[in-house]
Amino acid sequence: MSTTTTLPAWQLPDRDLTTRLLTTQRQQNVAYAAQLETIRELESRGALPEGYTSTSAYLATILHVTLREARSRLAQATGTLPLTWKALSAGEITAQHAAVIAEFLAAAPRWLTPEDYTVAEDTLVTLAAQANPSIVRRAATRLKIYWDSDPADAPGSPDLDHGLDPDSVPGSDSGSRPEEAARPRREFRWQWTQGGRFRFSGNVDHETGTLIEQLLVPLAAPDPAITPGTPDPRTPAERHGDAIAAIVDLAARTPDLPAKAGERAVATVTVDLETLRGTAKTLVTEDESVLTAADLRRILCDAKVYPAVLGTEGQVLDLGRSTRTATNAQRRALAIRDRGCTFPGCDRSPKWTTPHHIVHWAHGGPTDLDNLASCCERHHRLLHHSGWKIVIREGAVHWIPPSILDPERKPLRNTAHNPPPTPLRTATMSTPPPPRQGS
Repeated sequence: MSTTTTLPAWQLPDRDLTTRLLTTQRQQNVAYAAQLETIRELESRGALPEGYTSTSAYLATILHVTLREARSRLAQATGTLPLTWKALSAGEITAQHAAVIAEFLAAAPRWLTPEDYTVAEDTLVTLAAQANPSIVRRAATRLKIYWDSDPADAPGSPDLDHGLDPDSVPGSDSGSRPEEAARPRREFRWQWTQGGRFRFSGNVDHETGTLIEQLLVPLAAPDPAITPGTPDPRTPAERHGDAIAAIVDLAARTPDLPAKAGERAVATVTVDLETLRGTAKTLVTEDESVLTAADLRRILCDAKVYPAVLGTEGQVLDLGRSTRTATNAQRRALAIRDRGCTFPGCDRSPKWTTPHHIVHWAHGGPTDLDNLASCCERHHRLLHHSGWKIVIREGAVHWIPPSILDPERKPLRNTAHNPPPTPLRTATMSTPPPPRQGS
């Protein structure tokens, strides 16, 4: 028996902690599938002890779950979900994934053909293997809208009401003076700390605050689990900080950004070519800020910093080659090809992404479509500072996980942006979906 399953967690090396997390989550998924199989057999036999009027009531009692949860498990166990069942039994998706898919397909339109039903299930199961249940639910909602259903009835539509009454929030603008409607009072204070951190505070009017909140809520959502059982480790404050960074990153790339001295805001870093290619600890910008070589290589993907690359004799070899950055036409082509961030399970749209050079330009990588991939700010940083790699196969971007997550390092393709499957409905079609009982 492996030491990762016999030793207590505190005795395991760091790498084996991750291995145990992945193994136990897969075991949990398989065990849940086995429980559903037992529930289905119990229901089919009608083998309830005396005193219980329904299988759901019996399950709620003996499993110590709510009646709602018991009904959900019964629906999953008795529904026609062969692909979901297969993935769950293999440990590839979680109980939450199965619940989302079962809930959605139970409400599928009656005019769907059996083929439509199977394609829809396959679409969601494929996404579930790489994304968290909330991403799968959003994909299901998009599919339901595509089926001409009422989106308000989509299962699990999120209610983003935080329960905050604007009139009860200190400093709110509910009692603003009339003149403030024409010139809202907004304040922003900032300073650099001795440790090189940018600290800020302030407040804005209600309208601007609402707009900021609408940007922050989706951007600060937890990242999809890289694998089942590995939730986003960031705190809410850290997620909101990353969301602010993504908003600033987007604003910095807009063509309408004001110019300074005829040029968009940039910084210049003086660095020799070998240092840029190597693993130097730190580099200094023109304003004496400090960057690591790894950070510089990541930032250079979208030319927020211009490198003044020097040869051995100090001559300027490159001062921000224009060919390093993707053209507007290439960005539009990437938006069409990638549909957004290419990290498995990420559903950020194209406007929140930047082109990443798969082979870095400093290593001779061209700024061509077959050497570019769309990444959101969060996953762009992950790519440059982790063991993830990118390859393009048959015109599609695939991410290769580090060996600690997958020893076989199988390439993964993001399916979160895939369009809904086209129904086979015709004007006269009235074929019902597959029966909901048995499998």
